[in-house]
Amino acid sequence: MILAADIGGTNARFALFRPVNHGLEMTDLHKYPSRQLTSLPEAIADYLRKNKLWQSAKIKAAWFSLAGPISGNKCRFTNLELTVDLTSLREQLAFIPLIGWSNDLVALGYGISILPDQALLLLRGKPLNGKLINGASLNSSSLNRAVIAPGTGLGESLIIGGQVYPTEGAHADFAPQVEEDLELWRFLHRRYGHVSYERLLSGEGLTNIYNFLWERDEVKGNGEAAYKDLSPQEISNKALAKECRLCVEALHIFVRLLGAEAGNLALKSFAQGGVYLGGGIPPKIIEKLKDGTFQAAFTDKGRFSKFLAQIPVYLILEENTPLLGAAHLALKRTLT
Repeated sequence: MILAADIGGTNARFALFRPVNHGLEMTDLHKYPSRQLTSLPEAIADYLRKNKLWQSAKIKAAWFSLAGPISGNKCRFTNLELTVDLTSLREQLAFIPLIGWSNDLVALGYGISILPDQALLLLRGKPLNGKLINGASLNSSSLNRAVIAPGTGLGESLIIGGQVYPTEGAHADFAPQVEEDLELWRFLHRRYGHVSYERLLSGEGLTNIYNFLWERDEVKGNGEAAYKDLSPQEISNKALAKECRLCVEALHIFVRLLGAEAGNLALKSFAQGGVYLGGGIPPKIIEKLKDGTFQAAFTDKGRFSKFLAQIPVYLILEENTPLLGAAHLALKRTLT
């Protein structure tokens, strides 16, 4: 049996998997708010005790997907007040023969490889099962791919040669495209100093965009005071229901900037095999992602617009993909 955990900025998921015919079958899943988690070893122990598996020889391997950069044997979560000492974690789980960990975007990247077709929604382009520009017949899995995942924070990773590599590209400088973006940059610069893409393409980012629009309307005397201090979920819900003009504008800007950054990532990684859109936000705004805003921004790259027009973009519909990836990594290690 394999234990897998995916600790994100909002949700912590723990699951048990059983190897079946060189694949995996999930036999149990538990989810609770990440902010309730004060100690990862204690949370794991509690989960295993509830399943009567603490100190059990039935657990052959464990893998942990962590939403933060891993440096040496420590992981400081980006959007949680939590640090994990991985050496200590391994000592406390010494009864498990094989233990591993990875950044959550690495686990997400490996999870993509085992998703069924129905777990992916093609947002733009065509699947690359035919010929490329140079006439070579190639499958997308043999080409570079990229993953971008807006949720509590923003994650990005690269898939090259079948291997998944973590990045901290979400914290690169935000690049304004139009005059309104410059105003937005100034608004955020006053608040944060450095303005990264995560300040815009995350739950907090959607709120930042909305607050910028709200403040601008207040200055002009057009404020919608009834809708001050909305949560990201309220903003997206009201935008999709067209109940709030500023919410509609905020979600439009969010999706436009998401398309632009996804295009940036595709260029930097030469992602001819496709870009995969993950995270908690995209599946909740599918209607907006399909209206052409994302697609236009993705390909708006001057001389490389035609290049980007040939790259497919997929939306990941399976929320447990990082868990699947973590279990897959554990299974691979047990077989080698």
